[in-house]
Formats: sequence, structure tokens, C-alpha cells
Amino acid sequence: MTSTLLPKPPAGKHVSKMQANRLLTPGDGVLELNNRFSGPSYNPPIPAAAGLYCVLQQQALVNESMHYSRKVGTWALADRCVLKMRLMGSMLVADLSPHNPRARRFLRELGKDAWEQMVDFKDCSVARGIGLAVAQSGALRGLSVQTVRESERSPEERGDNIVFLMSPGHAVSNVYIEKAYYFGKRYAPEIFPVAFP
Repeated sequence: MTSTLLPKPPAGKHVSKMQANRLLTPGDGVLELNNRFSGPSYNPPIPAAAGLYCVLQQQALVNESMHYSRKVGTWALADRCVLKMRLMGSMLVADLSPHNPRARRFLRELGKDAWEQMVDFKDCSVARGIGLAVAQSGALRGLSVQTVRESERSPEERGDNIVFLMSPGHAVSNVYIEKAYYFGKRYAPEIFPVAFP
């Protein structure tokens, strides 16, 4: 999870867990933030879903940061904070990444071009529908998917995200924020523990 909203503490101190935990409540849901799998449905019988987008691999972290910061890969994380999170229990998510050999077959059953439509970075309407369906499933807590953000090194170097889905205004449960990595202009980030207050 990347954040620029968390103030960097002085050296030797810690990041406030209360402030960090506020970031576990996604800002979308009813509000349209143009997220791929979460947001409003625009169909009244289908409820909106909020999504907390996290990265599972370094490639996805850099690619997503390049997209949102509009910086080249070398500087994509500069002046950003990355939170290391730990799951405090098991969570069932739908694996719709290209690493799952059954993902494409499942999506083909939804429609002939459903895979291509889900990974289309310009039109996320199919992805949004999938996300809203997963959010309403009652059993699944989210999705494991490949980012649509391309690397400057190779279009094949993307990386995976995990998207936790929940009702708007609610925080992701069973997640513990362990550390905060603050990136500056140096090679290595400054690492701070996350503790109360």
C-alpha cells in the first residue's frame, strides 16, 4: 500500500498506528475515484463497493507508483511512504491473475472477450462489474489480479495486486500495519515502526 498522507516522524520515533489505521478505510465506494474493481455501480440494485488496492510484488509497486506520481521508475517512490501490512488471519480472494491457469477459462465462461476486457486499462467497466460481484459474494474478501500498469522496462513486467473489497466507509479487517518505509532521494528508504498512539 502506497501513501503520501502519513506524516514522517522524527528519527528514532514511530508512525502513529491511529493515523496509519485510517488508511485501511478506502476513499471510494459511493464516490467515483476511477478505480478498476471498486466504486459505484451506477445500477441502483447493485451496491457500491470500496477497495483497498495493495501490491504483492515489487514490479507492481513501481509500476503503480510511476502511473500515479507521473515519475520515471528510478524516482517513482521518491517522497512516498509504503506501508508493510500483515494479514492476521486467512482471507479467501478470487485469483484472477495470469498465474492461475483457470482464471482465463473462468472469464471465458462470462464472455468470449472477458479476459481482454478485464485487463483493458482504458475501460474498466468489466473489471468494475467483477469487483462488485466479488464484493457481494459473501465468501470472498477480494481479488488477486495483475496490474494494468506497464513497466518502462518491459510490457511483460507488471506484477500483481491484491484488492480488498468491502462496504463503503468500512476498514479492512484482520490486517496489521507493521512498518512504514519513507522513500526520499537516497537509495534506501527510512524505516519506521508503527505503534500506538
